[in-house]
Parts: sequence; C-alpha cells; structure tokens
Amino acid sequence: MFYSASMSLWVVPDLPLALGSPITWILPPYYTSSDLLPSSSHVYSKGDSLSDKGITYSLLRQSKRKNDEMGDNDIYIDGAKIITKESGNLACIHAKDRSTGRTEVASCVRVAEVAQIRIMTDEFPVLMLAVGAELDLQIKYHDSLGNPFHEAHNITLFEVETNYPDIVSIDKGDGHGNIHLRAKSQGMALVQIAFVSNPQKSVYVVIGVGPQLYPQNPVIHKGSGLNFNIKGLSDSASGQWFSANESILFVERLSGKAEAIGEGTTLVHFESSTSRLHTTVTVLKGNVVSVDAPREILTNVPFPAKGYAFSVKFGDAHNHSHEASGNNMLFLFDCEVDPPNIGFAKPWKDLGTGNSYCLFFPYSPEHLARSAPNSGDTLQQVSVSVRASLRGDHHISGSASALFIGGFAILGMDKNLLRLNLTRDSSESVVTIIGNRDVEVNWHDKNRLSVRPIHGADPAVGKYVQYEVKVRGAERFQDELTFSLPATGQSVGIDISYDPEDRKAVAKPANVTVWAGVSGLLILLILTVTFIICYLDRPDRSRPPVASSSPSIAAPATPERSSPAIINDQSPRTPQPFIDYVRRTIDETPYYRQDFRRRANPQNTF
Repeated sequence: MFYSASMSLWVVPDLPLALGSPITWILPPYYTSSDLLPSSSHVYSKGDSLSDKGITYSLLRQSKRKNDEMGDNDIYIDGAKIITKESGNLACIHAKDRSTGRTEVASCVRVAEVAQIRIMTDEFPVLMLAVGAELDLQIKYHDSLGNPFHEAHNITLFEVETNYPDIVSIDKGDGHGNIHLRAKSQGMALVQIAFVSNPQKSVYVVIGVGPQLYPQNPVIHKGSGLNFNIKGLSDSASGQWFSANESILFVERLSGKAEAIGEGTTLVHFESSTSRLHTTVTVLKGNVVSVDAPREILTNVPFPAKGYAFSVKFGDAHNHSHEASGNNMLFLFDCEVDPPNIGFAKPWKDLGTGNSYCLFFPYSPEHLARSAPNSGDTLQQVSVSVRASLRGDHHISGSASALFIGGFAILGMDKNLLRLNLTRDSSESVVTIIGNRDVEVNWHDKNRLSVRPIHGADPAVGKYVQYEVKVRGAERFQDELTFSLPATGQSVGIDISYDPEDRKAVAKPANVTVWAGVSGLLILLILTVTFIICYLDRPDRSRPPVASSSPSIAAPATPERSSPAIINDQSPRTPQPFIDYVRRTIDETPYYRQDFRRRANPQNTF
C-alpha cells in the first residue's frame, strides 16, 4: 500500500499569541461570549504538567483602584470567555505563555451598542428561488460607525416580516444570525428585517419564487450526456428545450436529454406558455472526469445502507499528472447531488479494485416530506444528478443522472409490529402514509371492512394521505391491509383484527361482585359475634336468686302419675356433667371475665 498527504503542512516553532485581525473586537453590552480565548498555543507531550503549560490572560487598562474586584470591572475574563457590562468601555487583553514566558497583546475589546443590521451578501439583495427551495439569510450587527461586531450570538433585536406569506414563509432564527426562508408558491415577495425598538432601521430583500432549470451552469466533457429538468413547474412536459449552438450541445426538445458534441460554451433554453428559462453549459475538450450512473431505479425505501454507487473515472492525462500521489484518487475529487434536498453523496474508493465512486444516500420519506412540503413531485419521481469535480478546480467535472422514485412510510406505527386491533367501542382507525402518495391499497373482505383515502397536509409533517379504516359488520374477522408501490416494488402489510366482545369490560364487574359478597359476609359475621358477646355481658340481665351455699343440694322427688300436679317455682334438675360443661365453656370464653357471683345459676339452664 502507498499513502500520500492530501495537503501540505508547515511546522513552525511557536504560534503567535495575537488572535488575528481585527485587533479590536466589538462586543455588545452585558454579553457573555463563547470560548474566544484559546488555552494553549502548542501540543503537550506525554508527561507534561498541565499546570505549567497553557496561556494565561489578563486585562491591560488603567483602573481606579489598584486591585479591582471582578464584579466591579466593566470587562473581565472568565476562563476562555469575555464578559461585558456597560457600553463605551475599552480594554486590551494581555496573553502570557507559561511554558516559554512569551507575552503579547492578544486582542482589544470595545463594548458598543448595536446600531445597524445588514445582510451578509455581496450581491444586490434580489434572490431567485424555486418552489420548495430553502434559503438561510445570514445577518450581521454593526455599531454606529459601521464596524461589524465580532460576536453577538443569541441576541434577537430584530423581527422579520413579508408582505406575501403565502409565497415565502419565515422561520425563527437559530440564535447565530441566520434567518430561514422557504419558497411556497410562485410570485414576488418583499422581506423586511427591522429592529424591534426602531422599525425605521431596516433592510429589505426581494425574493422571486418560480420554476428553475436544473442543473444550473453545468460543466461537462465532450461525449458525455446530461438530463435537464425543471423544478417548481407543475407541468414541465408542456414546454420545449432548445440549444443555442447544436454543434456544441445537442438537446432533445421534449425530454431535455443533452449530449456534448464539441468544445465551447452555449445556452440551453426552456420555453413554455408561462415561463422562459435558460442556463449556460460549458463543454471541455477531452473526458478528464466521467461519471456513470447505476442502471437500477434509485429509491429511499428500503434505505441503501451502502449507498448507490456512481462510478467515477479519470482520463489518462489526469492520471499521469498525479502518478506521484500514489494513485490515491479518493482525495482528489468531491461529490455533489442536484437537487440537493433529495440526499447527499460522498467520495469512496474500493481498495481492492482501485475504482472510485460517488456514493449517493437519499433522505428518508419523513425528511423529504418535512423539508419540501410543497414539492409533491420530489417525493414521487425526479431526475437526480450526481456530479464529481476535482478539488481545487471544480470546473473540471463530470456528472450522470438517474431516475429517483421516493418510497413511503407509515406514521405512528412500529415497523416491526404493524397491527390494528378494532373492537365494538373502537371500530374505526386512521392510517397515515407519508412520502410517495401514489400507492395502491388492497384488502380481502370488502363487505366487512371499508378503507377510503383522506388527503391532507400539516406544516410540521409535510404532505401525507390518510386512510380511514372502518368496520362495517358486527362479526369477528381478521384481514390484511396492504399498501404497495408498483414502481419500486415496496409493499407493507398491516394485520387487522375485529373482536365485537369487550372481554375486559365483562370481567371487571364480576370481580367487583365477588369482592362485594366476601366483604358483606365478613361484616355480617363480625356483627353477629359482637351482638352475642354484648348480650351475654349485660349486667341488668334477669337472673334467678342464687341459692345459699350448702354441702349438698337435694333434688325434689318426682311426683307419681296419679298424684295431682305440684306447683314448684324451681326448674327441674339438670344433669351434673352438663352443668360442669357450661361452667367450663363460660370460663374459657375470651373477653368474658367476671365474678362468680354474676354467673347464672346452672340449675336454670335448659
């Protein structure tokens, strides 16, 4: 294996401590900067003590007191950050390298109020966008003299408005001076960026939204081909293509396919009933860089883990000029995708064969729907061009086009468990399809199951289509709902089951009844035992007089049958074993402790 450096490296003994131009940094008042002050100017070696290395910073300015407290300073340093207070203060930062002892003025800091706002563009602020395209406008704060601020993050002193929000939508800034714009429909719109406190201080941008020709200003080589297309036009087939010089570039009038014939520069025109578009095409001599597209149809479902390989080849003259580099062509070219919102590409080299490729990775259906909610054609079918260009000279390039057909995804469902369980109380559901909406829907039982589409769009989700799934009959059944995309062969099935009986609802009252019965029996038992104990323990309960103690108790004689009845107020004699049993039972009864005098006469028990 041979290796070569991708860039030249210069080794210097020590980096300067000064932090570059401009020497004076302008910061807003009451502001905490990011880590602007580096902590080291060199690389530590193994075993070095960090306490003896690095750079220390201090302020160089006249103070009212010899030792000011940190809280009293108008500008002070907190680690690698600079913290300011009131406006109008100026201080310089002194840097000292503790490893070498070198000292130098790193930078100066001036605190000023924000007075102007400008757009970071070298051209006149008139921008043209295609329908569905996005743009980040970078703004910059300036002081009253027009000097730009070195840093002013997370300070929102302005508001952005447009006179036609249906043409251009404005998203909130990211805190770093970027305003995100999105083209929604064709037309012209004016965007105003003004201070909140003083709306008269403002800057304007004109945004034109319409169809655009892709690719823009391509550079190809003699003998190579290219496919032109229109982005943002509802019916691109209604127009025709023309080449200003067919000896340089030949273009088919209806399809837009072009072939480079000779060396030179020419214009390609597209004319329709509503628009006239053109771009410049440059044809170079020889085939220095050529790109071959894969023959298969590109799609994003299933996601290509290894990417789609666009073969990149270099001409003989280019290979001979880089023989000294060890033939490592991976670091000599870049890859780009047009349109860029479809996906991204990166260079790759197969070390086994030595071939170079541009690997194309498309974005998922969810990402495409959210990034371009108004570009339905992009989600379904579009021509994708992958361009390989030499690093340092992007005019030397080659490209190839391939057909891309986007797939679809089902929102709100686990990809590994696609199932709908319907019941009598919940006999309807909604299935949401995002991405390519040109899908076919099939199921078996048309009499018991109804499926109909409901189109819609949500700015947070993008364009989608919803299918209402509804049960018609009352019988239990199972079915499979299949969504398929014939163009790519993608197919997703959802198992559907309907159970008219809600078993959980039936089982719940039965459990409540059982527990209620058990509780009632337990309460009844407690009340019964309590009543018996309280009744036996009543002190006012009527008892017969207790007989005086005697050594023996004589039982009355039983009268003969023939004698007349003898009236006796005493009860008949109870057998002695039963009397002993009653006494023993009363003595052993819990919570029944009382004197023997209160006990009942055993002679009166029955």
